[in-house]
Amino acid sequence: MRTFIHSFYPPAYSPAGRTVGLTVSEIEDAGIREVLQTPGAAYGAWSMMDALLTATGPGTPFIFKEPLGQAREVKVALSGLFGRFVARAYLERYFGLAIFAHLGNRLLTLSGRRRIEIVRRLPGDLPDWVACAANLSSLTVAEAKGCHDPGGPAKALARAWAQTQRIDVMAKGRKVTIKRIAVATRWGAASAGPAKAHLSAYDPEDEGDPVEPDDKDALFVGLLREHIANLIAPLGHQELATALRQLAHGSSQRVVQRVIAGARAALDSTQVREVDGGSIDGLVGGVVTRAGPITNLTVAAVDQDVLARLNLRPVFVGVERDLISAAIDGEAETVRKRLTDAPPADDIARSDRAGGWIVPLGGGQRIIKDA
Repeated sequence: MRTFIHSFYPPAYSPAGRTVGLTVSEIEDAGIREVLQTPGAAYGAWSMMDALLTATGPGTPFIFKEPLGQAREVKVALSGLFGRFVARAYLERYFGLAIFAHLGNRLLTLSGRRRIEIVRRLPGDLPDWVACAANLSSLTVAEAKGCHDPGGPAKALARAWAQTQRIDVMAKGRKVTIKRIAVATRWGAASAGPAKAHLSAYDPEDEGDPVEPDDKDALFVGLLREHIANLIAPLGHQELATALRQLAHGSSQRVVQRVIAGARAALDSTQVREVDGGSIDGLVGGVVTRAGPITNLTVAAVDQDVLARLNLRPVFVGVERDLISAAIDGEAETVRKRLTDAPPADDIARSDRAGGWIVPLGGGQRIIKDA
């Protein structure tokens, strides 16, 4: 566990006190999901976090050994990347968010038939995420920033807040009530930089119009489909990911049913994996190492041990097949029940509360095998 000096506005709604704590594994797990779900090269930046921190022990401040590079370009790039990892872990732990749809430069349609879409309201870069909790509530627009500003994270927080204002979520022409959260992390370093790490958040609620329950359910199911598609596409399941995204674009019941049939066929042809030595089975995903995803869908048990022995930190990243099936059908109550049921207990594999698992492989931990 590492800590940050915490500031929150409005103070009355702060999820924690003057400090917040995040474990390195929480930040790294958020980093794994982040590099997979964000368009671009899924390289293993998540795996270097612990090695960069001062060895001050658990429950002590999140302080880097030294600033993140000397050149400004390197500092900006790494600050932005690690800022997303920390912010996502913070949103997961303290706000209960579990389902993240990434925007990048895209505006999303979540349900064509119900006219639910994310629309631009102001020019400029879009925020990082539209997210929600595992029980399909707490619709949130969030933006993360990281900085080295000696004066603190205020300027970065202001830029992040401006970015959260650039979109609205609309249902049949009505603006949906959302939370907009800006998160800024000012890094601390043991030498040649600010000495303390700060994490600041700005979180007033944006009141919208009343939305019909069926439209709200369709909105959250659309977010879940996008979340799953972005996660499994770089793991070798592009056909299934494409089918999940296409579910958002059906404009009539007949077209939607045809697309659902295509998505079900894609799921039926997708290889399912089980975890040997654990209580989890029926996962769709792939193996990820420090070097990124392994595109060969089958990695033998002996190779999983070799990857661990070479310190490539192999993990299996997967999503429960039954949840994918429920997301395809679009039955919100089935999805909600599955996500709110307690996940299987496992002392090694880690759940994201959204049907996703990160399973450390080899080296006496777990072995993934074909179902």
